[in-house]
Amino acid sequence: MQTYLECIPCFVRQAYDALRQVTDDEELMHRALRRVLEASSEFEMNLSPPEMARTIHRIIREETGATDPYATIKAESTAVALRLAESARPVINGADDPFKMALRFSIAGNIMDFALTSKWDRMNLSTFLDDTRLHILDNDAVEQLRTAVKNARSILFLGDNAGETVFDRLLIEQMPQAKVVYAVKGAPIINDATMADAVAAGLDEMAELIDNGSDAPGTLLPLCSPDFKNRFFETELIIAKGQANYETLSESDRPIFFLTQVKCPVIGRDLGKPVGSWVVQYHAGGTP
Repeated sequence: MQTYLECIPCFVRQAYDALRQVTDDEELMHRALRRVLEASSEFEMNLSPPEMARTIHRIIREETGATDPYATIKAESTAVALRLAESARPVINGADDPFKMALRFSIAGNIMDFALTSKWDRMNLSTFLDDTRLHILDNDAVEQLRTAVKNARSILFLGDNAGETVFDRLLIEQMPQAKVVYAVKGAPIINDATMADAVAAGLDEMAELIDNGSDAPGTLLPLCSPDFKNRFFETELIIAKGQANYETLSESDRPIFFLTQVKCPVIGRDLGKPVGSWVVQYHAGGTP
């Protein structure tokens, strides 16, 4: 997916939010933001937004010396998600369709996205269980995913944010776990999950964990490690969480199930869905 003009203000806001996580030095922030603006002015719009985000966050790390500006937020996200999961798991296990209910919670966890906002919507979190339990999903798409999971000999699950990983675990609990490989980022970028975040979520207890070797949001295959690319092209079923994975893989020649919330109008236009939609969408391969 290409970058659109509406993405540019988001890049700047995202950079400012990241800087505020680690410094109060106005001069340093001004210097870093000037570099971000210069880089944005030279960015090729036919590239995907995560490619610019990677550049932005490299600038921030260089200017501040902070290797993981969102480390505290990621730890808090995981702690909050673990507490919510204690209440969510009985809801899933008691549902008429535990797989579909677990899928709801996995998509619901995508709310923990600090690339779009530096604060959670506390009202949404306070009503998290009820909202998730009743949220409408495309039944045909759910059945398509269920059948694919059942029939696949291998599943590569591409994670998104820290904290969200806990809710992905709830979904993986409803899958044949021996088939599942869960992939995280190779280095910190925004609040995307790394290996440490996946272990903190307990995913190592039920799936093989790998990293993609990249410090970019989503899955920019040219920047990923050879080992990850081998997995990506050899696995039978790919499940990709979050908007950044959609942005980077929506034109992939591999069949992929995208699971995400639509949180910005640009993604909504591309998917043909309104902001706020919960998406289970199959991409058969090639350009949609």
